[in-house]
Amino acid sequence: MRFSNQVHINLLRDFVSRLQNVLETYFNEVQRRRGRSIIGKFIDDFKSVRMADLDVKEINMQIRMTNWHFKTSKSFSPKEEISQSANENPETEIRQKLRRSIFDSGENDIVVKDPRIQTLKSCLIDGKDGVIRIYGMGGIGKTALAHKLYTDPEVHSLFPICSAVEIGPEFELKNVLQSILEQLPEGRAKTKQPDLKIETVAEHFKEYGKDVRCLLVLDDIRSLDDWNLLRRIFPKNQKGSKLLLTTRFFDVTFSADEDEPDGLDKPDGLIPRHVHIMRCLSQSESLELFHKTTFSRDPYAEEFDSLKGQVLEYCWGLPSAIVAVREVLAKKSTSDEWGRVLEDIKILTNRGLPVEQIVSQKSISDFIFDDLPYHLKPCFLYLGLFPKGSKIEVEHLYLQWMAEGMISRDDCRENETTMDLAERYLSNLEQREIVEVEEEEEEEEEEEEEEEIPPLRKYKSCQVLEHVQDLCVRKGEEYFFKVLDNRSSDSTARRMALHLDEEDNRSSVDQLRNEKVDHLRSLLLLSPHNLQVELEWPQRMFNLKKYRMLRILYFERVDFQERGLPRGMTWPIYLRYLSFKGCILGVLPSSIGCLSFLETLDLRVSSQIIIPNVLRKLGKLVYLYLPPKFQMPNNDKLFLGSLEKIEILKNFDTGLCNVADLIKMRSLRHLSTTVEGILEDVEQIVSRMDTPLKITSVSIKFKNFHCYTEERHSVFRKLLECKILHTLHMDGHLGQIPLHYNITSSLTEMVLIGSELKEDPMETLGKLTELQVLVLKDNAFAGEKMICVKSGFKKLERLELSTLRFLETWEVEEGSMPVLSIVAVKNCRKLRILPDKLRNRFPPITFEIVSELISRDGLWLKKSGPGT
Repeated sequence: MRFSNQVHINLLRDFVSRLQNVLETYFNEVQRRRGRSIIGKFIDDFKSVRMADLDVKEINMQIRMTNWHFKTSKSFSPKEEISQSANENPETEIRQKLRRSIFDSGENDIVVKDPRIQTLKSCLIDGKDGVIRIYGMGGIGKTALAHKLYTDPEVHSLFPICSAVEIGPEFELKNVLQSILEQLPEGRAKTKQPDLKIETVAEHFKEYGKDVRCLLVLDDIRSLDDWNLLRRIFPKNQKGSKLLLTTRFFDVTFSADEDEPDGLDKPDGLIPRHVHIMRCLSQSESLELFHKTTFSRDPYAEEFDSLKGQVLEYCWGLPSAIVAVREVLAKKSTSDEWGRVLEDIKILTNRGLPVEQIVSQKSISDFIFDDLPYHLKPCFLYLGLFPKGSKIEVEHLYLQWMAEGMISRDDCRENETTMDLAERYLSNLEQREIVEVEEEEEEEEEEEEEEEIPPLRKYKSCQVLEHVQDLCVRKGEEYFFKVLDNRSSDSTARRMALHLDEEDNRSSVDQLRNEKVDHLRSLLLLSPHNLQVELEWPQRMFNLKKYRMLRILYFERVDFQERGLPRGMTWPIYLRYLSFKGCILGVLPSSIGCLSFLETLDLRVSSQIIIPNVLRKLGKLVYLYLPPKFQMPNNDKLFLGSLEKIEILKNFDTGLCNVADLIKMRSLRHLSTTVEGILEDVEQIVSRMDTPLKITSVSIKFKNFHCYTEERHSVFRKLLECKILHTLHMDGHLGQIPLHYNITSSLTEMVLIGSELKEDPMETLGKLTELQVLVLKDNAFAGEKMICVKSGFKKLERLELSTLRFLETWEVEEGSMPVLSIVAVKNCRKLRILPDKLRNRFPPITFEIVSELISRDGLWLKKSGPGT
């Protein structure tokens, strides 16, 4: 059995993954048994150590067997070894392919049009120089020129012994000598022995130079050390022998040889006569070379003219780059496909990668992946589990990275959380033009009821760019990531995704029942957002009893109403991430309380759900996303006081949860809560916000909290002073709003509903320096005139005025709301016109249309660009 390096690497990756499972299992078992009796703990620990020892020994034995097979595989001949090395080294393979593409097509005629070439030929035939150098940057045609001279009949007839060998970056003297030996005439076969010592072979070459003329071509010498070693072995100008070398390095080109006279003849100024410096192709020569192939479409077509010129600009007149890109474009039939190739070339050249290495779309992607730092590679590959072209919610992507161990606290900077680190990793991928990110902005109106606050991160979603989507999947399979469908199966996958659609969801779910999944770490069941048909699940869901090693279980938009959850929910006991976002689920099983290692739980289902009072058992829970609406058995309240590690808590409803539990959550950093009109609940929340702990962000939605009394109004004023308040939705009577210096400057979003403010609030609210979203609706302002003062609302991006029955006049002074991008005016029937200052910012919208729509259903206006 012969193992290639790649097979060996894949096997070692598999062993590492299995060993990781063993160690994590042992560690988790030790954690679970804390608190048990000493004797019971000792017995259980002994069993765990024994099982782990057996597993490690089995893996170790398999590693030894694999190494033995690898080392004892049948030896390669030099040619086989070089071929194998080329297959495992993309750069070597690409370089060889480029050389063949020029040699075999006869296109080197374009490369060798330089008029000085005849002079170079004369140096080989009757010149005094024993060493002739061809110098130029990579891809400029040095090899093509050397090949042209080497195969010239007149030159070849003068040298009884001719040999050409490629040196390259992986120089091995023994391989070079063996290659030269194989090219010797049959009469000198006595030297063709691979076991000869290097010194013996060197002596043979020196002997040849005494009585016969030799021509030796050394192509692509990369270092001066390599050249110094080679030139001591081969004959130097004896009987007219010649060394013709090509190099892209200055020190190799202009180094002095031992047999050169002190005074070199330099007819061309500073350049010695034995050096030929290559020039790049002109624009016309580049076009001529570019058109020497068969295209799927006419490359002279007008739609390709601009793109063709841009592509050739990036080739810099280098023949190998032109040939490589030409071969890619020859298979593309549309200008869009040409454009994508151009974008790939831009990405590579911006990173300093030479265009000459671009041979195919696959090689472009490989370079992009190989260029990634080690810590970014698994994060990037994880994106391949999601459907192509889909927008991935970043907050939960970060949590999945963390659950997989791709984000480590050890890599965090000072005062940086693991979520911050994950966002930094995503920013790095975005900077490398691998993913496209969408920065956070307000959700559409229909989603407001489900998402109580805007997400906590800088980015809202990300999307893998089209030119690396196939790479994400292809490379992912090498690292045990797998997208499961009804056409493929892979029992080695550690992370698996199932994309549910109308065609193959049934057979794919059947596969999950039949797969060997005891080693699976992540399982994602994703339903496309644009699916128009109802998913038909099979009669039997898969059983999670086989999924003991799962760390991530992610259901998205799956309907469990009729057939229920998969059986065996308690078996993946090491589960760290569980999500039912967007699913239809009537009852959460009480067995969830057995998942003692769970760190993330997302219960934001799209249906009414009953939650048993078992979440308090999840002592390791860090991120909890409650549903916007849920019920408790027997109308109890949900107790969460034991969750001391909670950092993010969303949709905490004081009507369904125990407010006093918030005081016990000492690790809480981000809180989103809905408060009914109970004064005591508000007072406890304000008290928690004043506690000098880790909490950094609070978003509150009040329902029916009317401030008709001074007691209630004073509590509300105290809330507005809290520095960690970021988002406020207030539904209830206020009458008046405090002065701006009594309102926290950290407030980014304010929604006032039914506030019945008697005085114009715009002057006060306009001084809130961080305010980005302002909504006034249902008579939040009960006055007739509203003025947005000069220099107010410096960061306001969205403004909505809805059902303000008394508003007649709205004025906007010069310089107010400079970055405003969205205006909504709805059902303000007495307001007939928009302010001139706003109307002038939106030239695509005419005043008449706006005025007409304002008096009826309202209008959303989007700013067309800066300064408009």
